[in-house]
Amino acid sequence: MADRWAPLQQLLKAGVNQGGFTAAVALAGVEGELRWQGAAGALSQDPGAAAATLDTVFDLASLTKPLATTLALMVLAGRGQLDPASPLGEVLPAPWLPPDKRPLTLRSLLTHRSGLPAWRPFYQEVLAAPPEARPTLLERLAAATPLEYPPDTATLYSDLGFMLLKAVVESLSGKNLDQFCREEIYRPLGLKTLGFISLPQPAQTVPTTENRKPKTENRLYAATEPGLIPGRPPAGEVHDENAWAAGGVAGHAGLFGPGGEVFRLVASLWQAYNGEETGPLTPAVVRHFLTVPPGADRACGFDIPGPDPVARTAGRYFSPRSVGHLGFTGTSFWLDLETGQMVVLLTNRVHLGRDDKTRIAAFRPRFHEAASRALGFTQPY
Repeated sequence: MADRWAPLQQLLKAGVNQGGFTAAVALAGVEGELRWQGAAGALSQDPGAAAATLDTVFDLASLTKPLATTLALMVLAGRGQLDPASPLGEVLPAPWLPPDKRPLTLRSLLTHRSGLPAWRPFYQEVLAAPPEARPTLLERLAAATPLEYPPDTATLYSDLGFMLLKAVVESLSGKNLDQFCREEIYRPLGLKTLGFISLPQPAQTVPTTENRKPKTENRLYAATEPGLIPGRPPAGEVHDENAWAAGGVAGHAGLFGPGGEVFRLVASLWQAYNGEETGPLTPAVVRHFLTVPPGADRACGFDIPGPDPVARTAGRYFSPRSVGHLGFTGTSFWLDLETGQMVVLLTNRVHLGRDDKTRIAAFRPRFHEAASRALGFTQPY
């Protein structure tokens, strides 16, 4: 029986050998029970780099959206502090929120139907601002950005919407997103490593690596890339430029963690969805968030498999009732709400160049299909 898992380990090694990434960790299970886990490669392409292990910490990139910001909103909803239908102006009474953003519902932001653009290079303006102004400047810039289309008329994946949702969490809870997630979600669930890496705000616009305390002293991080900001180390600090400029904590990026803890968090979602009380997650709220709203093509904070079987990153064996997300650095997870299968795949594909997306795009569905078959799911959708 053990041989059925061999293709998964072989695929991870093949992904390394074919230049898709230097480090990978993957886990697969059913109904919250871990059935297989494996690691391959090295933390970086540097000669003598340490081997990737199950404890390797990855920059989770946009997995921050569902596994930090959205979960925080779920917890607040479970406490009766918000409803996805709430207008933004009702839960974020900030003087800097312009009139055109106040009617936007949390649901439209969570499902990327707010009308906000996908991305803006805010980091340039943030880095030019005084250090004391930076922690909230990202949200203010997002709020000031004009809408590109009328809300709830189209879907456009947007980092900006989750910048504003971070402000909602912080306004309602009185804690920053990092602290709230750590104290109210991750630690109560027994997750000791998963979290943000808050960065010191440098006095100068561009810091040097020599005057920064390294973030890798006690943990092994998979390297990403130096990126667009000179002096930023390639490991242990968030890869996303906007999140980095804001101090490492943002609503759209900044979360770090090992594969095992990501799997356990996804397993907690499965358990809550099926009625189990799992600490901070309220089953009715989880079911509401993970159900695609009318007119939307995403669940609240989570992606769903696309209609094209060839392009589906989850492969052919995850049902349409699946939720998951991708991260720009090469990370992903998928959870099938119908069958209970779940797969976490973490890589550092941007370490070898952010512009080559074709290799990871081809690798993901291939790996997920192999994982589904090993788990015993062979019915295509």
